[in-house]
Amino acid sequence: MKPKNAKKNKESASRIASKGNTKSKKEIIEVGDIFAAATPILITDSVQNFIKANKPLADIFDTKPNKLTYNFLNEEIFFASNNKKIAFEELPFIRAAKEKTNITNFEIKITDQHGVQKWFLINSFVSKKTKEIFVYSFFVEVTRQKEIQNIYNETISSITTVLYSTSPDGTNYNFVSEAVRSVFGYSPEDVYKYKNKILRSIVPAYFKDFKNFIHTLKQGKEAAVEYKLRDRFGKEHWVRHTGTPIFKNGEVSRVVGIIQDITEEKNTQLKLTNSEERFRMLIDTADDLIFILNGFGYFSMVNKSGATTLGYMPEEMIGRHFLEFVDKDEEKKVAEAFTKILESSGITIFEVNILDRFDKPVLFEIHARPVLADGIVSGMLSIGRNITRRKSDEQKIKELNAKLIEANRIISIERERARHKITVLEELNKLKSEFISNVSHELRTPLASIVGFAETIYFDLDLSKDTLKEFSSIILTEGRRLAKLINDLLDFSKLESGEEELQKDNIDITEVLEKVLLSFEQNIKDKNLILSKEFLNREIIINADRERLKKVFSNILSNAIKFTNSGGRISVFIHDFGKEIEVAISDTGIGIPEKDLPNLFQKFGKVTRPGALLTGAGFGLVSTKQIIDLHKGFIKVRSEEDKGTTFIIRLPR
Repeated sequence: MKPKNAKKNKESASRIASKGNTKSKKEIIEVGDIFAAATPILITDSVQNFIKANKPLADIFDTKPNKLTYNFLNEEIFFASNNKKIAFEELPFIRAAKEKTNITNFEIKITDQHGVQKWFLINSFVSKKTKEIFVYSFFVEVTRQKEIQNIYNETISSITTVLYSTSPDGTNYNFVSEAVRSVFGYSPEDVYKYKNKILRSIVPAYFKDFKNFIHTLKQGKEAAVEYKLRDRFGKEHWVRHTGTPIFKNGEVSRVVGIIQDITEEKNTQLKLTNSEERFRMLIDTADDLIFILNGFGYFSMVNKSGATTLGYMPEEMIGRHFLEFVDKDEEKKVAEAFTKILESSGITIFEVNILDRFDKPVLFEIHARPVLADGIVSGMLSIGRNITRRKSDEQKIKELNAKLIEANRIISIERERARHKITVLEELNKLKSEFISNVSHELRTPLASIVGFAETIYFDLDLSKDTLKEFSSIILTEGRRLAKLINDLLDFSKLESGEEELQKDNIDITEVLEKVLLSFEQNIKDKNLILSKEFLNREIIINADRERLKKVFSNILSNAIKFTNSGGRISVFIHDFGKEIEVAISDTGIGIPEKDLPNLFQKFGKVTRPGALLTGAGFGLVSTKQIIDLHKGFIKVRSEEDKGTTFIIRLPR
């Protein structure tokens, strides 16, 4: 690029130099001051020992004109357009003086003191009209033009589409972008040098189409063509070649346009074509009714198999409204389904009876979704499956399942009833055996003592009074034991049969417990047990049978004392929960095995405790639970072996 004032400056320099030998160096330097306010100028002589620079040039290097010497410039770094460093002796004002020739449009990049890069074109002109040669070098800043050029080059190089300018016949290329490498495999230089490179890349089968394309362009019309080519490496591409004619003096002077690689687009198009064919085959061979309705509900497409199911040909259904094939009683249901489809972007499922050619209803399950065009519903795509037989089979299965469920239920009831009867009989036999065994043992032991000691008293008349008294005491104790056992049996029988009702009255539960504890005071002392009580400091009145509750607490305390070793602890608590009263009796005794807990309140049940002597017929806890149940309360037990047992009783207020 030549500077605007280059010619004018050259003429001025020539005039200055033409003054001949009459002018001294000082005079020449003074003439150079003419350019002080214009383009940056450097004046040198042939032996490179004379220099004159104006202020604009000195400003470029951030110095003063008198400081701008060869040594100063030699320390600067200059770069060419390819970013390579330029040797000082290669600078145009040095070469011009040495070679005695003009050097113009020399491109150079300079970095100033602030790190800013600037581009200049240097035009060095040699003046030979005097014996002494002078070189006038003009620096024209082209930084902005260079930036624009770089942006242009970057833009062009980043576009994957080939941009070109060619002769009207498409043979000679005036310009082609770098993208030609990725499409054709050739560099722009190859295309400029060998004009037939691109033409020879076209697959012969498409060359006729390309000739028609060129012919249209020659006529001054825009044109486009798609063809297949083989690049430099033999790989095939599809391209779209477009051209626009450029006119000069009414004739086509050149053609500009683009060449775009559309291989992926063509492959996609081919796949779509194959997919459409397969889709059509699928639709025509599918047993389901596949159809498309337009925005007004008319058939625009029906598959052959689906139409045949209804006794029609597809063309007989196309153009007719969907409701024409629906029973009048179901039109409202269909209208509601259509409304739902139009309001949804997903699939809507509904069932409808469609009338065939002979007005026979065929039940279909319809899967439908709206067809959208630019966000607006333009129709409906649907698939209908004939479920007439399936529905009939489902109904039959449903009826059979109902009968089967009923039969299984009856069988289950009878089986459970039989199992229960067997269990009850087994349990009764077991309980009867245990009852007989327990009662026999409990009766035999005291009777043996009574009979034995009575016989001794009867036959041995020489017994001392003390011995007689001791034996009589044993007989009395064992007799009372027998009486208690008989009373327990009678009481248990009455409670179980409901012959005896509770004698309820308002009682103080704390008072009842205190009296029961007092009755066991001696037993607790004899076993050296610790008794702790946590009672409330007030009356706690409940409506209950006083004597029955005494028996309950006595049974539990008796067991606690019996199965707690010497030095152990028995604790009794009373808690008031408003509508309920809770009594807890806890001991640190030998505990109850976990396996025996479920059977603890069963009739005649006795807990097996290794190493513990057990007495009683097993009525105590059973009677206890019966009494609590009659009071509409509940009793539960928590126990761990060798850690103790806690009985918790809750009674309604």
